[in-house]
Amino acid sequence: MLSSPPRAGRTGCRVSRAAVAAAPGRRDVALDEWKRHMELEDLLFERDGDVAVITLNRPDRMNAMSGAMTTGMLNLVREMRDDDSVKVIVLTGAGRAFCTGADVGGLAARTGADGAPPTPAPAPPVRLPHPEDGAQIVFAQCDKPIIGAINGFAVGAGFGLALTPDIRIASSAAKFAVVQTKRGRRPDGGLNYRLPRIVGVQKALEMMWTGDMIDAEEALRLGLVLRVVPHEDLMKETLAFAHKIAAGPSIAQALAKRMVYKTMFPEADHIAAAEMEYYTGLVIDRTEDAKEGVRAFMEKREPVFKGR
Repeated sequence: MLSSPPRAGRTGCRVSRAAVAAAPGRRDVALDEWKRHMELEDLLFERDGDVAVITLNRPDRMNAMSGAMTTGMLNLVREMRDDDSVKVIVLTGAGRAFCTGADVGGLAARTGADGAPPTPAPAPPVRLPHPEDGAQIVFAQCDKPIIGAINGFAVGAGFGLALTPDIRIASSAAKFAVVQTKRGRRPDGGLNYRLPRIVGVQKALEMMWTGDMIDAEEALRLGLVLRVVPHEDLMKETLAFAHKIAAGPSIAQALAKRMVYKTMFPEADHIAAAEMEYYTGLVIDRTEDAKEGVRAFMEKREPVFKGR
C-alpha cells in the first residue's frame, strides 16, 4: 500500500519522433502512441489492489495543467471507468500543489499578454468547451467512486478540479483560492457551477471577488472537504478509506452516485455552466484587464486594472 505521496517522476510509453515519421503502414499507430505519451508525460498511474491512483505529476510547475495533461487525465478516468478490476479512483498531486489551474503560458498566448497577437478563438463548441470543464462531466459520468486527495495548493481552475471528485480528503497543508478575478479573468474550471452549490452563493461570490486563500480547516468547516488529516498521512488515510469503499457493493454504490448526481448536478446544467464559462472566456480574454492581470502575474507585481 502506498503510505506517502507519490514521488515526482514520469511515466508513459517512450515513442520517438522518428517512429512517428515511420513507413506509412505504421505511421498512424506510431502517431497514436506519441500522442498517448504526450498525454501521460506529466501523470503517474499506480494500482493499489482494486484502487487506481492518478497523480498530477508536474511539481516544478505546481501541477499547472496543459491541454495534453488534462486529456490524459480524463482518458485515464474513462479507462478506469470501464475496467472491472478497478473499484475506486483516487486523484492527487505531486509536490506542494494539488493543481494551480491552467498553465500561465497558455493564458499569455490566449490574452496576448506575451506581446503577440491573441490566439484566435476556436469555433463555438457543440458540447464541452474546455478540458477542465470536461472533467466535471467525465467524473460525474463515472459510476465508480472518485476520491480527491488534496495534498497542497488548489487554486484557480485547480480549485475547480479539486471539487470534481465525489469526496475530498485534505492534507493539513492544503489551501484553496479562486484567484482568477484577481488576475482580471473570470472563474473557470467548473467553479461557477460547483462552488456555490457547496458553500452557498454569498460565500462563493466572496471567494471569487476577493481571491482570499482559505486553509484546510476552513475548507472543512465550509463542507469543501470531508476530513483533514496530517500531511504525512494523506495517502495512507485516503487509501484506507478507498479500500473500505472498494469492499462494498459496487452496483449499489454506483446507483447511489447516479441518483445523487441526477438530482444535484444534472448533466444539462453541467453543460450550460461549461458553455457559459466558454463564452465569458471569449469576452474576458480580449480585455485589457485580462492582459494586465496575466502580465502582472508573470512579472511578479501588483496589477493595475482600468476596467476595460
